[in-house]
Amino acid sequence: MEPPTPLACSWPLPTQFPALSGSAVHVWCVLLDVPESAVGEAFGVLSAEERIEAERFRTDELRRRFVVRRARLRELLARYLEASPRAVCFDRGAFGKPALAAPWSGSRLQFSTSDSADVGLVAVAIDIALGIDVERIRLIPDLEDMVRRFFAAGEKEALGRLPESGRLEAFFHGWSRKEALLKALGTGLSLGLDRVVVSLTPDDPRILAVEGSPESAGRWHLDDLYPAAGFAAALARPAGPHRLECFRCPR
Repeated sequence: MEPPTPLACSWPLPTQFPALSGSAVHVWCVLLDVPESAVGEAFGVLSAEERIEAERFRTDELRRRFVVRRARLRELLARYLEASPRAVCFDRGAFGKPALAAPWSGSRLQFSTSDSADVGLVAVAIDIALGIDVERIRLIPDLEDMVRRFFAAGEKEALGRLPESGRLEAFFHGWSRKEALLKALGTGLSLGLDRVVVSLTPDDPRILAVEGSPESAGRWHLDDLYPAAGFAAALARPAGPHRLECFRCPR
């Protein structure tokens, strides 16, 4: 059996840390398959609470992913804040959405994170509400049940019209778009995935309806993201002339 192909991200690795203007949205791809030596370095960046949480994971793989993604989030935000990574403090909103806590709560820096398998994404902007989600495209034994439980009637019909060979990819594109929008709205999954209706086909990210908020479809914008082969990802942000820039985070 051939060894698995190492993950790769085609986004550029900046030679200098990019400046964040008021109209820009930065998205960073964080690859989590790092050597053990890098995990040890990342562990040193975490807070005491995060270190305790890391030790609770049942497998080395899950622990590695948690440690690296939390450390990289701290390091990225610290660069924007011009602070030490260990000095970054976090809080959570009413529905669990993470945010910067004091003394950084007045910084106007907004962020959203997501991870799947060994790919993590971090979106950052100034005074722009964000939601991001990434999903590894993989076989799901109970796909029909997932569609029945979490997709709206129009999405189920749209999925049924696609050729069977394209349904799995369409499912994950739809799922990532729905989760990204719910994160941007600040409700998380409390609103319900089936109450957000999006397009499903690749390269056609559209919000079709949000139950209970008919104006939301026009107020928000979706971007498809392709951080690595075999992954579907989406960014939700307010509609408007924002400049999206994608970068690869150093391993």
